[in-house]
Amino acid sequence: MYAGSGNLNMDTPVRKMKITNMITKKNFYVEYNPTTYQLSKNAEFGMDPAFDSDSPAVQFTYGTVETLSMQLFFDSFSTGAKNAPSVADGLKLKGSQVVNSLAKFFDVRELTDKVYGLMQIEPSAHIPPLVKVEWSSLQFEGFLKSCNVNLIKFSDMGIPVRATMDCVFFRFTKMGAKVKMNPFGSPDTAKFRTIEQGQSLWSYASSEYGDPGQWRAIAEANNISNPRILRSGKMIRVPAIE
Repeated sequence: MYAGSGNLNMDTPVRKMKITNMITKKNFYVEYNPTTYQLSKNAEFGMDPAFDSDSPAVQFTYGTVETLSMQLFFDSFSTGAKNAPSVADGLKLKGSQVVNSLAKFFDVRELTDKVYGLMQIEPSAHIPPLVKVEWSSLQFEGFLKSCNVNLIKFSDMGIPVRATMDCVFFRFTKMGAKVKMNPFGSPDTAKFRTIEQGQSLWSYASSEYGDPGQWRAIAEANNISNPRILRSGKMIRVPAIE
């Protein structure tokens, strides 16, 4: 039992979760830290029939990408200004608390959109941004895969003022780590690949180089002027890079 002076919860500083857009280098802090988060990864195995055996032969095939799942809470109705993600948001929160509920103007989506927008394509890279999630010992770098926003409270005027967000990130593994896991694959060797439906230059760059930003090297090697238009079945050259 704490027996010291003052309120321990008030005296102890709270470290907030920070999310950084690794392309723009802009970051923000979540309004409330999540109460829990989950890290998940699977190992996939193939099963082949084995003669004269009552069980199949099991062989490892591949490991799946690691995911980070969490639920975030946002409140523009009753949150104190000190819990706001930024100074500007804090001023809006403070202003919304001193007016009548009929006049509340701070839409909570101004806060949730900061997270939701991480799935939007960055014009300079032509892909959604790589993001970094930092909270004490949690250091997770990857992409925001999915985000479900639930608006759970509204002002008298119908403005959403409270929301939860269920977010799933998947980890991005850099090329150096991939080469250690698969020494037979190397970005310094040219390769040829057949374009499949739904594939993109940045997905090839991510799988071959470990960096989706290297899509321009593939575009230049194949004289592709518009990376958004790829013809399925066409063979492209994936050039070597140092």
